[in-house]
Amino acid sequence: MNQRYTSPACPPSGLPNRLKSLSLLLLILLTALPALAQQVLPRISVATRSDGLGYVLRFHFTSAPDSFKVFQPTADLIQLAVYADDVVTDDTQLPPPGETIQAVVANTIPDGAGFNIQLAAGSYYLARAYPDANQRHLLVALTRASQRDLAILTEGMQPINWNPPDADSLAAANETGTLPDAATLDSLAAVLPENETPSRDFNGRRLRTVIIDAGHGGHDPGAIGASGTREKDIVLTVAKKLGDYINEYLPDVNVVYTRTDDTFIDLHERGRIANRAQGDLFISLHTNAVTQRGAYGAEFFFLGVARTESALEVMKRENSVIALEDPATRTRELTEEELILYELTNVGYMTTSQRLAEKMDHQFTQRAGRRSRGVKQAGFIVLFQASMPAVLVELGFISNPSEERYMRTERGQAILASAMFRAIRDYKVALEENGNY
Repeated sequence: MNQRYTSPACPPSGLPNRLKSLSLLLLILLTALPALAQQVLPRISVATRSDGLGYVLRFHFTSAPDSFKVFQPTADLIQLAVYADDVVTDDTQLPPPGETIQAVVANTIPDGAGFNIQLAAGSYYLARAYPDANQRHLLVALTRASQRDLAILTEGMQPINWNPPDADSLAAANETGTLPDAATLDSLAAVLPENETPSRDFNGRRLRTVIIDAGHGGHDPGAIGASGTREKDIVLTVAKKLGDYINEYLPDVNVVYTRTDDTFIDLHERGRIANRAQGDLFISLHTNAVTQRGAYGAEFFFLGVARTESALEVMKRENSVIALEDPATRTRELTEEELILYELTNVGYMTTSQRLAEKMDHQFTQRAGRRSRGVKQAGFIVLFQASMPAVLVELGFISNPSEERYMRTERGQAILASAMFRAIRDYKVALEENGNY
């Protein structure tokens, strides 16, 4: 048997070639580093849903976007904003025109990309965006809907212009009366919440401070149940229980209450309290009430333009508190233009708020055994001023005798508080450990 022995003092004859190969590999890696930092979208694909209710568009990103938001300004146009550093769509393979999804167009926007999904006239689908299980691909599900549903959703909405015109074009358009004047735009920008800046997401952040807002208080009792139960009392008790759970099981999280006793606080001041405390999360607690005593179930809201009649009614009722404020400092109602501006400049906060609301919805239905009426969007003044992800929770219908009794009991209050606590805990884990918020 022949064996070849090389002394350690004498390098193998092939080592110089290996060094050359390693140097070449290192050079290739260094050259590729800028590309690795890019958010590449190789292709967009379309598939028919297995349940037969519509379609799914898959955006095949090479890594997870920071945040995203889907808009539906008209029945035949869906717009998707994707925020991430240096999104590359130049060579994206787009799906071929189809009978329903006729075109997908990519646009470059600050800090991301904007996509127009053009549907055939007479096609009625509701759009929802969410990350795939692998946390890289982004899915847009289209669910068949009625023409009436789309009319409610899109009423008053305008398509986003991903590539706004320059100053000269704006001035020319303004002369024809097709755009708001500069003073109007400045006035809209001026009513954004204090210290607010356009946001993307909370990757790399920690959940340090949670603001818990017990609605109503003082001379504002809120809704009153058939047995005389006052909304302001129920929500204050549940707020304190929720804070106790956070203090006990998440000791690294600071809890700040907007009120701890029977005190009336203006709607705008509640958000300012949250901002001064540098909160990372704002939770506003309420109970619902309608004339139909049989209505029951929790509802979860994040800020934006009301999409349904029921959401609009809840918003009007909660915002009516302004009538009880001091006339000298009274809050005014939000306009639809202000809410649309908020949606366009706060995509990250809205996405995070929606995900937290969905976690609460899951905890209420799957763990607490409570009925939920779903996650919705509406223009609540109390949420508008808070410069952070924010959710308004309607714990149940105090106008329903059964739910009124449940919310009055210590057991019921504990279950409601623990369900919200678990959602906040899961949110904290997702934010700090998984980095997917």
